[in-house]
Amino acid sequence: MTTSSHPSYSSTFSSGSEGSRRRTSGTSILSNITTASTVTSQSVATKFFSPTLSTFPTSSTFREYQIEHIDTDATWYRKYFIHKQHPTFVGNVEPYGPVIISLVLDNKTINKNRDEVYWYRYILRHKDLPDDRGVMVGPPAPTPLSEPPWDVLLKRISRDLIQPRLTKLITTIELSEQLISLDENRLQKFYKIGVLYCAPSQTTEEEWFSNTSTSKAFSDFLDLLGTKVRLLGFKGFSGGLDTSIDGTGEYSIHDNETFREYELMYHVSTMLPCEKSSKHQITRKRHIGNDIVCIIFQDKPQPFSPFSIRSQFLHVYVIVNPVEFQERGIIKNGYRVEIVCKNGVPYFGPSLPDPPIFEDPIILRKFLVATVINGQNAAWKTPKLSEPFRRARGGIIRDIVNKSVSHLDMEDLLTPPQSPKKLSQDELNNTLKGLFADQLKCKGKPPDILIVKDLLEKGANPNIRIPQPKPSKETCILSNENPDSYFSVTTTTTTTTSSSSSSSLPLSSSFRSQYSLFKLPNILFATIALTDDPIYIKFLINYGVETMPKDSHFPNAFVFAATYKRVETMRCLLENIPALSDPESVDTAINDTYNSAYSRSIQNNGYNGYNTTYGNRIWYSFARFKNQIRGR
Repeated sequence: MTTSSHPSYSSTFSSGSEGSRRRTSGTSILSNITTASTVTSQSVATKFFSPTLSTFPTSSTFREYQIEHIDTDATWYRKYFIHKQHPTFVGNVEPYGPVIISLVLDNKTINKNRDEVYWYRYILRHKDLPDDRGVMVGPPAPTPLSEPPWDVLLKRISRDLIQPRLTKLITTIELSEQLISLDENRLQKFYKIGVLYCAPSQTTEEEWFSNTSTSKAFSDFLDLLGTKVRLLGFKGFSGGLDTSIDGTGEYSIHDNETFREYELMYHVSTMLPCEKSSKHQITRKRHIGNDIVCIIFQDKPQPFSPFSIRSQFLHVYVIVNPVEFQERGIIKNGYRVEIVCKNGVPYFGPSLPDPPIFEDPIILRKFLVATVINGQNAAWKTPKLSEPFRRARGGIIRDIVNKSVSHLDMEDLLTPPQSPKKLSQDELNNTLKGLFADQLKCKGKPPDILIVKDLLEKGANPNIRIPQPKPSKETCILSNENPDSYFSVTTTTTTTTSSSSSSSLPLSSSFRSQYSLFKLPNILFATIALTDDPIYIKFLINYGVETMPKDSHFPNAFVFAATYKRVETMRCLLENIPALSDPESVDTAINDTYNSAYSRSIQNNGYNGYNTTYGNRIWYSFARFKNQIRGR
């Protein structure tokens, strides 16, 4: 396994130029990656950036930490618009695309000439972040009872707003709530953070996630980190942990005191349920593996490779271990800290001291809380996490605009006021069905995730059956090299001589269309057919989509994903659905699906050895593929 097969990581514990990137203090946790991962220290070092370490600060320096990588102006609408009457303008404007514009008379001042000056505040929302926000001087309303000249103000915001046709909406309570949600989506106040205990001599994630006992040093660290709370009946932020039936353990560590405006729930590996019969500890991995930041606690300093934990979501690791150090001839106890980030995570503070050792537990706690909050905020800006969000946000804006401008009179610049329409249950279901059906027809991408989220939260059924594209009338040949072939693509009966090779043997339409006669069970199966996006799959699972459909014509979601070679989807399903993690069940499901399909094909078409040979080759490919998913 080489570094090219993994996401690269960067460490905030090194210093120096871009060319050298050498460690400058202490013994690095990552200075000697073990050969078990076949990643040499030199090859790892080339993946690390090098912020300069600060001189060890005094306690007064640590009194306050800054929360970084947040859009502090995202609250403009709540602060300056929500309590005032104001219009909302929507429309399609090039080069922005769909836009939503909020305008309000913000203030009136008197200048030195005793003239009244009217100040207007605006927010121009479009698919790309950040939004355009500003304050400008504008003309007053022609009369005290009339509205300001909005068309003049729109032109002052942007010259591109001179010609477009915009719809003026009455800003209802419902629309205001939508805009607040849109603007403040990334202003998090609640964070779930993983905490993984690593006993001495342990080097694999299976060993780490299987720990049932801990050391006194780890217990002391948890006491430092926050308050131990009983989960049953807990009323605070639970971070996805069960507070009704102890389904995720009895206790956890919670903190809402270090920074009072922020609340953290820690997913502590040894406090989550341990499944004695499970090597992979799916329940523990489901929570910690889906966090973005994880604290790695080691009883003794030892090499730690971020490649050892398989996760699509973990981007920042904070490695902590207790140490003894000497200061002015006195032996003292403290904690040593190192930070490792996936490549692409922008720099975030606070900076590590030099040496990176903390004696005061209060200072360490504040440092860790600021680090995990800033680390998660920074990780949201990586392409892996930001691109789905950007697409989804653009989809919500487009959805609001499309609902509002469908009856726009193109002759008028500003149309009579109107409010977004509320959809009935049937309309919600039909809208959701249509979004996926349209993408299946053109073999596109899944609909924007926030549009789907909005429909589901309004009551759309995630398990509504999705119509498949009509079968093609052209002759098609099943190919192992085409991972995106749709079930609905069928073959016509062709004449095949015995001299035809097995690799070019056309399969019968009864086999190729075994699924095409039926609608897809739900939007999860439609998503699997369209893309390999574990974030989208995890989102659908959280909203109650069925992974084991009641439709007997379809296998479970894992086997369905295998037919499309959706590697990340299969891994996500195994991590999040315990019933799919049993190797024997998966083997049986795949065998039953393919053996029955090929058996019917042989009986109906008499391909005999040719079809059997072809089927064996297909099955061998999937068996090898399945082992790849399990990391063998």
